[in-house]
Amino acid sequence: MKVCFTGDLAESLREEARGIIANAVSDSAREAELIVLGPDGSFDGDARGLEVLYFSLSATNHPAAMKALLGLFDSPSLRWVQGPGAGIDHPIWQGLIDRGVRLTNASGIHSEPIAQYIFAYVLHWERNVRQHQEQQARREWKIIHSEDLAQKTLGIVGYGGIGQAAARIARAFGMRVLATRRTPVEDDVLDRFVPLADLHELLAESDYVVLCMPFNDDTREMLGAAEFAAMGASSVLINVARGGVVNESDLIEALSARMIRGATLDVVSEEPLPESSPLWGLDNCMITPHDAGYSPLGDTRLGALFLENLRRYAAGDTLINEISTTGFGDR
Repeated sequence: MKVCFTGDLAESLREEARGIIANAVSDSAREAELIVLGPDGSFDGDARGLEVLYFSLSATNHPAAMKALLGLFDSPSLRWVQGPGAGIDHPIWQGLIDRGVRLTNASGIHSEPIAQYIFAYVLHWERNVRQHQEQQARREWKIIHSEDLAQKTLGIVGYGGIGQAAARIARAFGMRVLATRRTPVEDDVLDRFVPLADLHELLAESDYVVLCMPFNDDTREMLGAAEFAAMGASSVLINVARGGVVNESDLIEALSARMIRGATLDVVSEEPLPESSPLWGLDNCMITPHDAGYSPLGDTRLGALFLENLRRYAAGDTLINEISTTGFGDR
């Protein structure tokens, strides 16, 4: 078994992996060769015959390493890839699955930072942060009467790891929490689970609607004009899923017409967002460059997940977050 480590923590992960390999049950696993792909795109061993690839988050910061890493996807000996993110909508992932390569995603490792992002912007809207900043710029002392989250409802579309983390924080603020997803779920944190068929009911009852479902054919443009009308004029949309789950033209119209109060978008249909997009100029739209999930702990969390999966792989056990299709799931 030949394993390739990538990213800023590659060396330390390789050392931890040695112990896992040494305790493996099978002789073939114990004879593993562990190599590292450096930031300059060079390997400290022979990458031919690669069986396992650890695709780290920080590898994306090194263009030469990324070029070499993506080249490894064509290796005929490749048997398992640990992906760096929860989303699997890119064609490269389906290509691996179609070839019979096992794929595990990073679902769960971004949940905490994205939930923190969600509530940074819930509080931004609830406590009128922008208005206070504008008053400060004018040196104006004028009381702004903000709302109270204890009187508000959070509606979560896509109740996976991110949704669960957001729900926990919402309850800490005293909010009422609703959630929907394709498959029913029982969770004491929720005030109510709403079947996906009743999405408009959830939208109508929610002051803040958080989108954290994956992007695929089932969720493409899941929210459009009818859904924004169901939300109402006091509701705020927060999208940390993918831009494609929203009909962007309908969203621009809803924001321009004040059909909804506002939106915070960490994702848009075309990234980077073109300078010509009307979204830039809307005073009730906050845009961030798809960075909600970034955390200095990201690689550490992903590395821990990979090492646990490596132990399972060497033992022939079920892998955590193994993906068999790029169909509907929850992030």
